[in-house]
Amino acid sequence: MKTLTDAGQRWAADTDDAERGIWKSTIAAATQALGAASRVQQAVSQTLRLQHKIRALRDELHKAEAERDVYRELHARTVEELHRAIDRSPAEIKRLHTENESLEIRHRACKLLIQHYARIGMKIDASAFARQRRRVQQHLLFQRRKGMPIAEIGVDDIAFLLR
Repeated sequence: MKTLTDAGQRWAADTDDAERGIWKSTIAAATQALGAASRVQQAVSQTLRLQHKIRALRDELHKAEAERDVYRELHARTVEELHRAIDRSPAEIKRLHTENESLEIRHRACKLLIQHYARIGMKIDASAFARQRRRVQQHLLFQRRKGMPIAEIGVDDIAFLLR
C-alpha cells in the first residue's frame, strides 16, 4: 500500500503548479471568448432581423407612396373635370342644386309627419298625409326664408299645422 500512496504523491509532485495555472487561465480565456462570440453572434442576428424589417417597411412605404401618387393624380383629374363641368353648365348645376333643396324639404316634411303620427299613435291616411305634407313643406319653406335651418325644425314646431 505504501508504494501506491507514494506513487500518487509523486504524480502530484511531478506536475508543475505553474503549468496547471496556465491551462486554467487559457481555459478561462477561451470560455470568455466563446461567451463574447456568442453575444456578438446574437447581436449580429438581431441586427440582421432588424435590417430585414426595415427593408420590408421601406418597401411597404414605397408601395404606399406610389398608391398615394396614383390617387393624387386621380383626384386632380376628377377636380379638373368637375371644374370643366361647372364651367360648361352653370344652369345645370343651379337646377340640380334647386332640385336637391326641394328633395331635402320634402324628406324633412315626411319625416316630421311620420314622427307626429307616431307620437299621437294615429294611422297614416294617404290623402290626409299628402295634404298635410304640402302644408308642412310650405311651413318649412317659410321658416327657411326667415333664416332658420330646416334640420332644427322639430315635431313640436309643426304640431299647430296638423290640428
